[in-house]
Amino acid sequence: MKYIFVSHGDLAKSILGSAQMIVGEQSDAKAFGLYPTDDIGGLKDQIKQAIEEFGGKEDIICFTDLFSGSPFNAVVALMGDYPIRHITGMNLPMVLEAFMIRMNDEMTAEDISTKLLSQAPETFIDVNNYLGVNLEE
Repeated sequence: MKYIFVSHGDLAKSILGSAQMIVGEQSDAKAFGLYPTDDIGGLKDQIKQAIEEFGGKEDIICFTDLFSGSPFNAVVALMGDYPIRHITGMNLPMVLEAFMIRMNDEMTAEDISTKLLSQAPETFIDVNNYLGVNLEE
């Protein structure tokens, strides 16, 4: 399984770097950012090149930071040309889980996407409620 992370600014690169700090260096993973002086066409070209380097097959999942943002739209523009899975709303727990799941060679991109989306709500925790801290007292 191959992963491409795409975001505004350095978020995708930072999430990938942080994940690798925790789970170790990862192969078949690339990260791209869109910066204020960039255009979406250039970002789309970078993603396309990564997809082609990965073989352009069904075993590619693209993660984006924000639904309907420019990085999201760059990936969507490529979905008609390549059989890639696309998950948006990435965060560090999701990326860590994605790296752990791909160790199972039998999991397809669809299987991984389904599992990640089912676990997504667990990546957000209201710590005050979890610890029983009431701020109104």
